[in-house]
Amino acid sequence: MSAETTSRYERLLRLYPKAYRDHRGAEMLGTLMDAAEAGQGRPPLRETGALVLGALRARVGTAAGLPVGQALLSAVRVAALLLLAYGAAVSVARGGRVVFSDLLGHGLRLESELGFVGATVLGVPALLLAARGRYGRATAVAGAALVCELWAQIGPQLHFYVTTVRPDSRNTTGWAEASWYFLEDRLADYQFWPLPLGIVLMVPLLRRRPAVPGNPLWWLLAVPLSVVLLPTSFDGSLGMQPFALVAVCLGALAWSFVDARAALAAAVLPLPITLSALGQQYLPSHQGNESRMIWILAPAAVTAILVATGAALARRQARL
Repeated sequence: MSAETTSRYERLLRLYPKAYRDHRGAEMLGTLMDAAEAGQGRPPLRETGALVLGALRARVGTAAGLPVGQALLSAVRVAALLLLAYGAAVSVARGGRVVFSDLLGHGLRLESELGFVGATVLGVPALLLAARGRYGRATAVAGAALVCELWAQIGPQLHFYVTTVRPDSRNTTGWAEASWYFLEDRLADYQFWPLPLGIVLMVPLLRRRPAVPGNPLWWLLAVPLSVVLLPTSFDGSLGMQPFALVAVCLGALAWSFVDARAALAAAVLPLPITLSALGQQYLPSHQGNESRMIWILAPAAVTAILVATGAALARRQARL
C-alpha cells in the first residue's frame, strides 16, 4: 500500500480526540489499511464520510455508546438550558426597551415595567446556575424571574382596571376575576412559556443529575443568539420568524445524526408557539378568537418529528 494512502488515512484519524487516537488509533489504521484495495490512491468518499462522522461523535461523547437513559437525561438538561436561555432572551428584549427607551429616554411609564429588568437580572444567573448543575438554585431563581415577568405584564392591565374600569371597586372577587383574566391573556402569549417550561424540565434533574460537560459560561452566548434566532419582541428579528426558528430546528435535526440529543433538546423550542395557539383557541377569555389550526399543528408536528428522530437515533447510537 502506498505511503500516500497511509498519510491520507492518518490525516483523517487526526480528526479524532487525542485520547481516542492513543487508545484505538493504531488498530483503526491497521484495519483501514487491510481493507484498502491495491493501487488505491485516496479513501473512498463513503469511507471518508464515515470517519468524519465517527470523529464528530467521538468529540461529543456518542461514539462510546451512550446508554439511552443517560442520553435522554442529558437531552432533558440541554432542553431546560435552551428554554432558560430563551426565557432570558425574552426578558432581555423587553428589558432593553424599558432601559433605553423609557429610563434613558421619555421616562418610566409604570413602575411595574421594571419587572422586565428584574426578570433579565434574574434570568441570566438562573441559566448559569443550571449550566453549572445547580438545578435547585436555578429553579428558585428562574421562578423569581417568572414572577417579575408576570408583574411587568399583568401590572399595567391591573392598573388600567383599577384606575379606569373599576376605580371605586373594593370587591375582592372582582379583583380575583380580573387577575385570572389577565393571567389567561399571558397563557395565550408565546413569550410567557419558555420560563415555565424550563422550570418544569429542571424538576427531574433535581434527583438525577447528569454530567456537566464543558465550560458552563459558553451557555451565556445562547441568550443573544436566542434574541435573534427565536421569536421575541426584538424588532430586528421579527421579520425573520418563523424562518429562523425553522432553520434552528433543521440544524438540530441534521446534527442529531452526530448526537441524537440535539433533536431531543431542540424539540422544546416550538412548544411555546403551540401552547399559545392552544390558549388563543380554547381559553375562556379568548372565546371567538379563532386561531388558525396551522399555528397549533405545524409547531406540534416539528416537535414530534424531532422527538421521533432523536429517540430512534439515540437507540442506534447506543449500540455504537
